[in-house]
Amino acid sequence: MTGESPASVLRSTQAVLLDFDGPVCSVFAGYPAPQIAEELRALIRDAVGELPQEISEANGPHEVLAASAHLGQPLWRQVEEALQAGEVKAVESATATPGISHFMRACEAANRPVAIVSNNCEASIRSYLERLGLSDQVRHIEARDPVDPGRMKPSPYLVVRAVRALKVKPGEAVLIGDQVSDIVAAAAAGTRSLGYANKPGKDAELNAAGADAVIDQMRDALVVLGLDA
Repeated sequence: MTGESPASVLRSTQAVLLDFDGPVCSVFAGYPAPQIAEELRALIRDAVGELPQEISEANGPHEVLAASAHLGQPLWRQVEEALQAGEVKAVESATATPGISHFMRACEAANRPVAIVSNNCEASIRSYLERLGLSDQVRHIEARDPVDPGRMKPSPYLVVRAVRALKVKPGEAVLIGDQVSDIVAAAAAGTRSLGYANKPGKDAELNAAGADAVIDQMRDALVVLGLDA
């Protein structure tokens, strides 16, 4: 952690990278992630019988997906496709993060292009943005690679690709995310990071992970840009 203020971090960057689940919306508000994870485990159980310990103990659907990679390409593809379907269904009842649409417009007004950088699938992100009328506020989407789960954050892969797509240097971009994996990925990619502590206790976790600064509302970031609405 650098001890910087959110204002210092945001105003020193030229592009904004947003994690999807958290900063943009609560993806699994109506279709809980633990339920999807159990459905993926059931699919794997039907195929292999007793579940490997790593899959049994996985915390969420993305962890189940990553843990299933060693079970062979045919089964892993089934898990990936089932997760994609679950995510597309989930965004139908996803709830918007307060202030996010204003923040995206503020970034546009401040000439800071926005990219979504997410472990969720591209189809779910596009579906949500279209439903909320936010597609024109997002310059680029860098979603989960459907052929390699190892490229999900905390790997820097998605962050690096988003930075290149926006045609800025890594240090000129900031990733706003609510997970330690976001902060780790940003550091590895050489970008700044702004932790979004949307639940009690997350501020300490994100600070400990090395976030350059932490906010607890997206409206805080909006105010920083001087375009509160």
